Amino acid sequence: MGGSQAGIIGALSILSRNIKILSAVSYSDDLTRILGLFSIPICRSINKNSFIQRLGESDLLLSIHGREIVKPNLLKLPKFGAINVHPYLYKYKGKDPVERALKDRNFKASVGVHFMEEEIDQGKVIIEEFVDVSGAKSIDEVYNKLYPYYCIAILKAFDIILDKKLLNEKS
Repeated sequence: MGGSQAGIIGALSILSRNIKILSAVSYSDDLTRILGLFSIPICRSINKNSFIQRLGESDLLLSIHGREIVKPNLLKLPKFGAINVHPYLYKYKGKDPVERALKDRNFKASVGVHFMEEEIDQGKVIIEEFVDVSGAKSIDEVYNKLYPYYCIAILKAFDIILDKKLLNEKS
């Protein structure tokens, strides 16, 4: 699941590791175009039957700036659950974290990845990359400084999940 720039960064990060994307929920025309180049099936909502079917065949759901609340029954479908990428996860859970941080003049930004649970942004944190965004004066400026760290956080989170999966298979 993804929106514009963050969704594109997430998709390209995953594809760079040769991880197969079975289907995607796209909230932007730009993301839809990029995913189309890789022949990835697109849905406009997580509640579409075709997406739900693919979710049941998946190892993991990745949400990056998702615009829908994922119902608990859908969170359980992927083999290893669902993860979400969120800026300022350590302090500003929920909606508009960058806007709230700027209002507070908080320039200790982060990109966190956590497991999704029924309660929004409350799941166990897998990784959080911190970034100094001092001098940023707008939401766009903060995001432009954070976007490279989305890639890093996503790939590290996938490595952590894969390592734990492999450890569990050995025991």
